[in-house]
Amino acid sequence: MTNPSEYSQANMSRTFVQCLIDEFEEEIRCMSGKCIDIGCGPGDTTKDILLPALDPKAVVTGVDILESMITHAKKVYGDEVRLNFDILNIETKELPKKYIFQYDHAFTFYVLHWCQDIRQAIENIYHLLRPGGTVLAVTIVSQNLFDILHKLSQDVRYKSYIKHKNYFIPPFYNSLQPQKELKTLLKSIGFNVLHCSHRERTFPARNIRQFASMILSFVTQFLGNMPHERMEQFKDDFTREYISRFVYKCTCGQNERIASDLHEVLVFYAQKK
Repeated sequence: MTNPSEYSQANMSRTFVQCLIDEFEEEIRCMSGKCIDIGCGPGDTTKDILLPALDPKAVVTGVDILESMITHAKKVYGDEVRLNFDILNIETKELPKKYIFQYDHAFTFYVLHWCQDIRQAIENIYHLLRPGGTVLAVTIVSQNLFDILHKLSQDVRYKSYIKHKNYFIPPFYNSLQPQKELKTLLKSIGFNVLHCSHRERTFPARNIRQFASMILSFVTQFLGNMPHERMEQFKDDFTREYISRFVYKCTCGQNERIASDLHEVLVFYAQKK
């Protein structure tokens, strides 16, 4: 099970989420009413980054598929009157009625790449929004993490312990035109696409072994009941492979090399008609 506290410490997406919030600052600061943060995890990004950027009258519901994350979020941020948290699988085939047409704005950061049925997930987002409601999202197209997990899931030493192997292949991973495919999908569901872009991003890391260790704190949720000794082998193999794929560059004016994890993302901002 993913440890919410460790996940918060390993939440490297916070930097790009903050950049995205800054990019759409004018739109977000005018957003009031009921908002929903889909895949909120332990709630730190919801509380520290999203909530302060919204109109002061906005309230936010953070939802996540993992009960442990929601329990943690309620415990740590339960005193914030503008926040509440609930369990929700955004891929559900039967969206609970309490969510339908209830929200003015939706956000989902680094979540949709875990979805096996991306259409179902985005349809659910459409249905929970009120007419004229908006969604701002970022999802990964490709990243070393997924490549390595997929590779290790084929290893005879680990394959019987790794759950949900298909989770390691993001929806647009094999797409030649991911931006075009996503726009087509959004329009077919009923969204008016206000923005859609395909970008390269990097996660910088001065201590690459610590960086890899943070990644592993998240990865362990896929390892089932792997014995301790085998788990240590897996961690060593993962760390070695992960570090080998880093991109290195020297800092300007300093005798220091910074390692970066390069990945591709899709960003979209759309409105329900």
